[in-house]
Amino acid sequence: MDVQIVRPRHTGFCFGVRDALALTGAALDRDPDTVALGQVVHNARALKELEGRGLSEAASLADVKSTQVVVTAHGATPEFFQEAAARGLQVVDTTCPLVQRVQRHARELSQAGLAVVVVGHARHSEVQGVMGWARSGAGSVVEVVATVEEADQLPFREHRGVLCQSTFPQDPFREIVARIRERSGSVEVRDTTCPVVNQRQREAVASMLDDVDVVLVVGGRGSANTSALAATCASRRPTHHVESAAELSPEWFAPGHRVGITSGTSTPQWVVDEVEAACRDL
Repeated sequence: MDVQIVRPRHTGFCFGVRDALALTGAALDRDPDTVALGQVVHNARALKELEGRGLSEAASLADVKSTQVVVTAHGATPEFFQEAAARGLQVVDTTCPLVQRVQRHARELSQAGLAVVVVGHARHSEVQGVMGWARSGAGSVVEVVATVEEADQLPFREHRGVLCQSTFPQDPFREIVARIRERSGSVEVRDTTCPVVNQRQREAVASMLDDVDVVLVVGGRGSANTSALAATCASRRPTHHVESAAELSPEWFAPGHRVGITSGTSTPQWVVDEVEAACRDL
């Protein structure tokens, strides 16, 4: 099938995921019996490679039987690091610098005595970690909202500080902040959205969506930023979120179609390349 491929400038891993994988790989070289607290990368094939080198996964420190533990790029709470030290574990901290920025702002807002609102998904590991840092300051109130509707349910508070999960889309974040202002006396906002994720969103909209018939967003279904990117694309064009080339269906395309291919920040470049090659071979 004759299709034309359109790709934005940036696909594949962001620097945070790339560095996290490099640090994890070095840790496995030192000790193959290494445990990660959660998924190091939200991509099944990349994860399988690490597991092949010996990496295992645990839900909590109580489940760690080795001496070396990896903190993923999503970060962890201050209590985690304290407990790991008490247990005598060697911690390999791969927290993304942009997530560390969110954690720092959370602590600062709390230390200023503000009630902290984290805009993001409450069960996401990054948000769980950020909540821990927010509670490490003088402030005692930490709230989490992910939608305008949830923001509308917040009680009125006199002084609030607001930040967000790094992979949360910037436009919805601004909409939620506007609602929070209506339920607060004063609000200090820290825009902690990830510039790399924002760039992927902008590139998809500015350089691709107006020029294609169908979009493929490549990445793990457990990846928040990939899902958000797929939602953005789906609002403008027929969009399919795929994890690999094996999921492609010829029914999605027609001869002469212009196919846009983009990816989340936790997707290996070689997976994106495989999807493009499979499209050309349909």
